[in-house]
Amino acid sequence: MTTSTNLRSERHAAVLPLQLLRQQMDVVLSQVETGTLKIDSILSLSDLDEASSVLYACKLIEVVPGIGKVKARHLLAKMNVSETEQTGNLTLDQRNKLVQLIATEVIAS
Repeated sequence: MTTSTNLRSERHAAVLPLQLLRQQMDVVLSQVETGTLKIDSILSLSDLDEASSVLYACKLIEVVPGIGKVKARHLLAKMNVSETEQTGNLTLDQRNKLVQLIATEVIAS
C-alpha cells in the first residue's frame, strides 16, 4: 500500500510541472488568438519564455487571426520548416521571415 501511495505522489510530482507548462502554453495561444499578444513579440521572446519556445510553430501561426490551419502550413512549407518545429528552434532569420510572411498574409486577407 505504501508503494502505491509513493508511486502516485512521484507521478503527481513529475506531471505537475508539465501541467503548469501546458497551461502557460494555452494562455500564450489564447492571447495570440484574441490579439492581446502579437506574433512578432512571441517570436522575439521564444528564447526566453519556456512556454513560447516549446510551442509548435504551426500551432502558433494557426491561431493568428486571419491565418488558420491551411495558410499556416503553407507559410511553413514556403520556408521549408517542418510543421512540428518548435518556435524556440527557429533561427533568427526564420523568425523574421515568418513575421514578414504572416504580416503579408494577414494584410492580404
